[in-house]
Amino acid sequence: MSELELWKSLNDRGFVPGPDESEEDFYKRIAFNENLEPELIKHAASDLPFEVGDQKSKVLLQSGLGRTAELYGIRPDWVPLFFNNFQLAPWHGGCAWIFQLGDDLPTAAFLQLRSRFRAHDTYLGLYHRDELIAHELSHVGRMMYNEPQFEEVIAYRSSKNTWRRWFGPIVQSSKESLFFILVLGLFVITDAALISVYSPAGATVLFGFKLFLIALVVLALGRLTWRQGQFNRCLKNLSILYPNPDHLAYRLTDHEIKLFASSSSGQIQSYIDRQTTFRWKFLKELARKYP
Repeated sequence: MSELELWKSLNDRGFVPGPDESEEDFYKRIAFNENLEPELIKHAASDLPFEVGDQKSKVLLQSGLGRTAELYGIRPDWVPLFFNNFQLAPWHGGCAWIFQLGDDLPTAAFLQLRSRFRAHDTYLGLYHRDELIAHELSHVGRMMYNEPQFEEVIAYRSSKNTWRRWFGPIVQSSKESLFFILVLGLFVITDAALISVYSPAGATVLFGFKLFLIALVVLALGRLTWRQGQFNRCLKNLSILYPNPDHLAYRLTDHEIKLFASSSSGQIQSYIDRQTTFRWKFLKELARKYP
């Protein structure tokens, strides 16, 4: 197998070099993740709240791979999938765990979905199992990226619901998600308090606080609109050069997405041609330019 054929195979399975990852570290990470379940048993069996080796999980994982192949150009069929509610907030359907079992071991990842998804397709009327698997697998393919600004914009592209695809990335981390839920809760409480408070001074304070909460939501929506616009402009500019702009955009850093959003096709190609890191060597070999 040639180097290009090997890279194509690894890329298809969701092994993408990180921005600062060397070729040697890349291959070490692949070897570790391809045997992750035995490694989990070896290094952390007593601490795992999950059942390792569940064959049904392997079958159910396949249901999300078609979506990831279409949107991101990856089919990570090697990723362990566990069904457990461990540390999941009530509004969370699941998550991707990205971690190191030791300082001298490579970064690895697995998926965790709520126990309900083992036998049911949906949760809370919001989450569908296949879409959730695709969403979390998008994080796994980018496990070596520490690029929070567009991570959720990319992940929510797996949703078939237009509203969720656009508004889902309003928060970009679990901490922001908790904060957003808290803001919404305080908004409801403030509304109720305004109805029951008869003091003009108290009503003024509560109304001011309500305006503050509204301002936070407006700012979050403004940030989201700006980032969605940047990502879509990046895709549009990449489409002039490459037949699968979504696939290349998935493999970009935050800086590159913003740069390509405001660059001409010639400037984008010039930037790519100048890159010498292993990641860009890998991507340039795989990218297909229009004739």
